Amino acid sequence: MAVFDTGPIDNRDAPRTTQLTIRLFNTGRLSALVGIEVYQINPPGGGFTSETVYVVSLVPLNPFGTPDSGFTLDNVFADLDVFGVRVLTSGLGANDIAITVLEKDSAGQIIEKHVLEGELSRIQELLFAYVTNFGNDSVTVINTATNTIVTTIPLPDGSNPEGIAITPDGSRAYVANTLSDTVTIINTATNTILTTISLPDDSFPKGVAITPDGSRAYVTNFGNDTVTVINTATNTILTTIILPDGSDPAGIAITPDGSRAYVTNSGTPDSVTVINTATNTILTTIPLPDGSNPEGIAITPDGSRAYVTNFGNDTVTVINTATNTILTTIILPAGNPAGIAITPDGSRAYVTNSGMPDSVTVINTAINSILTTIHLPAGTDPFGIAITPDGSRAYVANNNDESVMALDTAINGVIATLPAEFNASGIAITPILLF
Repeated sequence: MAVFDTGPIDNRDAPRTTQLTIRLFNTGRLSALVGIEVYQINPPGGGFTSETVYVVSLVPLNPFGTPDSGFTLDNVFADLDVFGVRVLTSGLGANDIAITVLEKDSAGQIIEKHVLEGELSRIQELLFAYVTNFGNDSVTVINTATNTIVTTIPLPDGSNPEGIAITPDGSRAYVANTLSDTVTIINTATNTILTTISLPDDSFPKGVAITPDGSRAYVTNFGNDTVTVINTATNTILTTIILPDGSDPAGIAITPDGSRAYVTNSGTPDSVTVINTATNTILTTIPLPDGSNPEGIAITPDGSRAYVTNFGNDTVTVINTATNTILTTIILPAGNPAGIAITPDGSRAYVTNSGMPDSVTVINTAINSILTTIHLPAGTDPFGIAITPDGSRAYVANNNDESVMALDTAINGVIATLPAEFNASGIAITPILLF
């Protein structure tokens, strides 16, 4: 068993903490049981003499990469003179728990952040962001521990890369090259091109998603209304799924159990196609309002909901994946939402707004309402977005100003801006390697 403690937090001076958010994340491959205690300390006579535990919570955490590997305890009362937080971990994964305690004021603004354990050096060293640069035919590689450029991988002239996805073992990145009708496979160990897969002329591949077992890559082809299925063991085309004429497929996401792929169709009619990945056939099509022009899509870690950005009408559609029906629609405060990513604990969705004002909207997925909006400099045109496996940061590819911004998800603010190449578009982050 391991014990982690903030120690006494003196709250008698301004600004006063009134509430806490406690986040847990299992970074390892073994399960753990975590106990949370929040306690008040009474300081009569100026000395801390007694402790009263007033919040107790017991949480099982599954291994990293599986549902329920993270947990957030929000809105914990803390309007006290002196208090503290203690976390006790047990089980085979007891030493792999990342713990963050956020002190917040009455308006919900973060005053202080305590990292008790878990922003582990081994996590940061293994995380790299791969950014496709549509305008100059390259992929930029970023070390997320230092927020520095590692290298830029040149692609053949005229590739115009857009979508990108990384295999679950982190060994390869699959890049959809829109104008050359190809998919480039990058060896992430050497950051060199491993091979290139040719697609039919005028396919205009756009989005890429890889199954959880890493066996197949699904590529949306905007130009010919198809989805190409690639066998990642042989890097050959396994089959092609034909969508209705005029679909203009764009984004794609695969459920955590690998059973279904959800494809956004930005053409006519506006819709989301659901593919059965066992048979590679269309299971159903979910209609969206005319003019939605759906672009990005992300699925919650538990697989229960799909979130779709609608570029045309400035909304996010929430789909119940059990019934494949629309659960609700979230109206955004900014225009032209494009990319979307969901935190590993499933508590928040981050949406890039490429219209005015340039921004990232943060959605509380528990109640499907807007939590906050992160404003970016005018003219950045944020497009792609990806979140680190520990949920601590989001990286945004800015299409117009040749940059990538790192966001701290604890404070929902920009902590670094890195140079990219022309028309930074898609982005993917390597997983934590547990071997």
